[in-house]
Amino acid sequence: MSGSISLVIPTHNRKDTLRRCLAAATGQCYPDYEIIVVDDGSMDGTVEMVRRAFPQVRYIRQEPNRGPAAARNRGIEAAFGEIIAFTDDDCLLPPDFLSRLADGYRRYPEVAGVGGYLEAPEEILGSNPFARYEAYVTHQVYHAGSEEYLGGFECPAGGTNSMSYRRAVLLEVGGFDESFPYAAGEDADLKWRVVQRGYRLLYVPMKVLHLQPYTLRSFWHQHLRHGQGAVHFERKYRGRPPSIARLVLRLAARITRWTSDLFRLRPALATVKLLAELADLQGQWQEVRRLRCLQR
Repeated sequence: MSGSISLVIPTHNRKDTLRRCLAAATGQCYPDYEIIVVDDGSMDGTVEMVRRAFPQVRYIRQEPNRGPAAARNRGIEAAFGEIIAFTDDDCLLPPDFLSRLADGYRRYPEVAGVGGYLEAPEEILGSNPFARYEAYVTHQVYHAGSEEYLGGFECPAGGTNSMSYRRAVLLEVGGFDESFPYAAGEDADLKWRVVQRGYRLLYVPMKVLHLQPYTLRSFWHQHLRHGQGAVHFERKYRGRPPSIARLVLRLAARITRWTSDLFRLRPALATVKLLAELADLQGQWQEVRRLRCLQR
């Protein structure tokens, strides 16, 4: 495949990491691509930075803040490319990112999407427990390995930090579901709807660097968001959010699992895993309570 690619990057108040993201994105070796930044109501000078430092980038302002699903849909609507690629404003793309995506579509013309995986830089991965846990999930839970994989929902590709889809397929399924208000769950929901149409996805072992700080605070907030997104995923596909009783059972199961993880995994990794699961549950609890308040 040698068609055009549109790279869509939603952003919200991350001017400094977006600058690094765009420096890498504008240096792609693929010959026919555009970059679209959808600014989801930033108030930190993002617009001035993009227009001054990256005049070749298409800038779209979305107000008020409506979340990454809505921002990506704005990018899809504005895109010229046959393929829509996605990354986040805290990611650093390798220079051959778009070329390898295009090569995947060329070799497997039946696939609807092609993507890679996300991981911390090597210097952080070697010493930071939160980065090591992220890598554990990527490689041991999602099975993103060193070989390509062609499949359905179990395919490791799908996270919108390192993913692409055919524009025609995105339009067919209606894009991202904007009822997902957070940066969590909306990419899994899109992936599910794509594969339910019978399409296949291709994973290529291509690493995108994650530029997050990997502190306890950022780690907790990230997994709290995952929990909030999980509530919306469950609400959509089970017809209702989880009950309080179900959340209590999940808490008991995760604490019990930690004791076995201490023997199965290294103690430090097992403890970080428990922290992630507790943050996820707190996010679920907060979102269930918020939705109940809205129904009153």
